[in-house]
Amino acid sequence: MLPKISVITPSFNQGSFIEQTISSVLKQDYPNLEYIVIDGGSTDETVSVIKRYSSRIAYWVSESDRGQTHAINKGLSRATGDIIAYINSDDYYLPGALEKVARYWVEHPDCDLVHGQCEIVDHVGALVRLQQGDIRSLEQCLDLWGVWWGGRNFVQPEVFWTRRMTEKIGPFREDLHWVMDYDYWARIFAVGGRAGFIDDRLAAFRLHPLQKSTQPERTANELLSVVRPYLFSKSTPIGRKEQIRLRAEWMYHAEFLPRVRESIACNEPPARRRAKLAGYALSHPSVLLAGPFRTRLTASVKPLFSNTVLGGKL
Repeated sequence: MLPKISVITPSFNQGSFIEQTISSVLKQDYPNLEYIVIDGGSTDETVSVIKRYSSRIAYWVSESDRGQTHAINKGLSRATGDIIAYINSDDYYLPGALEKVARYWVEHPDCDLVHGQCEIVDHVGALVRLQQGDIRSLEQCLDLWGVWWGGRNFVQPEVFWTRRMTEKIGPFREDLHWVMDYDYWARIFAVGGRAGFIDDRLAAFRLHPLQKSTQPERTANELLSVVRPYLFSKSTPIGRKEQIRLRAEWMYHAEFLPRVRESIACNEPPARRRAKLAGYALSHPSVLLAGPFRTRLTASVKPLFSNTVLGGKL
């Protein structure tokens, strides 16, 4: 009596990769699978590939949509599984992944999100590195600096979640283009979702030049926009001390550093730049709690102090 698993694949013009994706899902030979493919009206060989497997796909469509997130939500609205996941049309599952997830949930029915290890591969499938996430709480999920960007992040294709969570938090945010998956995991933790880890390889995430994740600056900016409401709300269910620390990190990276870059780009004199940045720090004293800010401040003040001593003025 293994639980029903719904897998959604959003696709658009990934004809060179999608057959491996589809095959990796179907070759799981999982007995209680609902596979849904939502194509955005591809003009390459994608549709012909989907048609070859159509008899084993619960539902598929190829029509214009509003992008990847809209495609995922279209599939989500049709998913009836106890466990849900989506895998993009350039990634793939490793053998036995679905059964490992199902058996873990049978043994841990209180888990709402489960993940494993993920292989990061190049465009031909050669292993680049192995990623193992380590996030168990909303506090850790919101810590972009020490956790998410510190190598403890989830990689999307190795994450599965329960239908009860989707019923509680709703669909993915279609206004997000880069980090709708991160936002979803944060929302699961925000409503008390529990995470579980499978110490095994479940999926492969492919690196290639055309994928969206090759644009780190846009991804980082969208991540900062997602975490902001959590860090500045009194109702966020995390410790007050941790919230203040993370808020300081956000202020440093989302507001202070852009001011530094803008000043440099405008060729402002160093003295004027320091005065403006000091003004920001005085009006936003919380930024002083950010470790990088203190490091930067120490590095800028130390030479001045040394020069004063050497010049015999102190």
